[in-house]
Amino acid sequence: MRKKRDIFTKKAKKEGYRSRAVYKLQALDTKFKIFSKNQIIIDLCGAPGGFSQVARDRTNGCASIFLVDLARVKPFPGITGIIKGDITKFSTIQELQSQVSNFNPEIKEIVVLADCSPDVSGSWEIDHARQIWLTEVALGISNYFCAKKFVTKIFQGELSKSLLDKIKLFFENVSIYKPPTSRKQSAETYIVAVRGKKILKELYQIEFLVKE
Repeated sequence: MRKKRDIFTKKAKKEGYRSRAVYKLQALDTKFKIFSKNQIIIDLCGAPGGFSQVARDRTNGCASIFLVDLARVKPFPGITGIIKGDITKFSTIQELQSQVSNFNPEIKEIVVLADCSPDVSGSWEIDHARQIWLTEVALGISNYFCAKKFVTKIFQGELSKSLLDKIKLFFENVSIYKPPTSRKQSAETYIVAVRGKKILKELYQIEFLVKE
């Protein structure tokens, strides 16, 4: 499995991508047709930028792409904005909203990508709970922006079913898919959720974010 990871890491570097995770998103898009022109794409936990690169390439550079991460991300061609901030803090979401609002979101389809992982503690129970919480934060942000599509990583475990049920409250079509580049024994999988009808922001407030 380490050899498999090395192959994709080398392949990503050779093809000019910033991480091997790009092949996971490419597989998701091939199966579910996530991307199209004139979208606004919000890439949460987006460092080092691989998912945004895929979004740029799959939309032929015709999307507005905003990357958000605590880490500093070096700008690259085709990205609209990079926000250095904590997605669990409302000030970060306000900054994101300020930037997105300049691109007429009411006439464009919004897509939220969330490839969020916590800092590994060494305890599976803690890491699983933290990852589920980050995914719930991402869901709240997705609903805050009334996103049409929500694509998120999730660690499967005892808390994942309740989160999946919550996602189904807000999206009409919800699919679970494990890309071929993910390790078979890994708890990592992905959810692709598509909203059939507009959900008002008031239905899912993001009160669990830290408000400074």
